[in-house]
Amino acid sequence: MERAQAQYLRIYDAAGTTYQRWQSFYSNAIVTWDSASWVYVAFTTSGVASGATGDEGGVTIILPATGVVVQAVQLAMEQSRLFEIKVYEFDTDTAGVVTPHASQTLISTFLGEIANASEQDFQFTLQLGSSLSPVGAQFPPRTLTTRLMGMGLQF
Repeated sequence: MERAQAQYLRIYDAAGTTYQRWQSFYSNAIVTWDSASWVYVAFTTSGVASGATGDEGGVTIILPATGVVVQAVQLAMEQSRLFEIKVYEFDTDTAGVVTPHASQTLISTFLGEIANASEQDFQFTLQLGSSLSPVGAQFPPRTLTTRLMGMGLQF
């Protein structure tokens, strides 16, 4: 048996309304996974499963510039929609894989919004990241003084 990875991309807004569900493994098929239908779009991502990205804060998605994709990307940029990428790993069989395996394992997840976009040669390249400060998103901004920090080491 061999191992394979399937990527799922969900575009939704802050209220939780989903606008697009795409998958890139099951070619030319609409599959059902996690109680939802996922349409095939030939996209690739980088930096999701590696644990580190070039700037430690975002991933790149390359999508074909089809009519549906162009409209979805334009609306996502205008309305600050969120992109959720999930990567699942599973065993394949010799007959081929035509539907998602119930035993597939979630190996990575990324949530972000479009930070930068470009179009060239009939494809979109999207840089996803966060509009939040990485530190401020976890902790409220603080002002530190020597009273809070304590006294430095004295000899």
